[in-house]
Amino acid sequence: LTGLGLMAIPGVGPVVAAGWLAATAVGAVGGAVVGGAAGGIIGAMTESGVPENDAHVYAEGVRRGGTMVTARVEDDLVPDAEEILKQYNSVDIARRRNEYEAGGWTGFDPTADVYTGDDLEGARGRRNV
Repeated sequence: LTGLGLMAIPGVGPVVAAGWLAATAVGAVGGAVVGGAAGGIIGAMTESGVPENDAHVYAEGVRRGGTMVTARVEDDLVPDAEEILKQYNSVDIARRRNEYEAGGWTGFDPTADVYTGDDLEGARGRRNV
């Protein structure tokens, strides 16, 4: 657990993070506007090359109690990394976006209340991961 840090991300709440995304998010949380999106987790992801519309879905997933795992790997190792991650209940981002939108969601809102207790259980119960 050495190197892990706890930070508060607006709209998400406390997050344990490490590595390159954590370092980028810390800068974004400090108020930077990155990639056309307000700072925080969206800014960190868009700065790292994640399309903004996907970054909103990932951020909303974390807000709803999900876990996001990222890895920065050499180009020739991307297929191996993707294969490893697919073995562990990875989420189809397009399907998850459709599920959120079917419920009226239009995008990640950093000012929204953080999911807690019953909200988290309800969100997890509705998901097919």
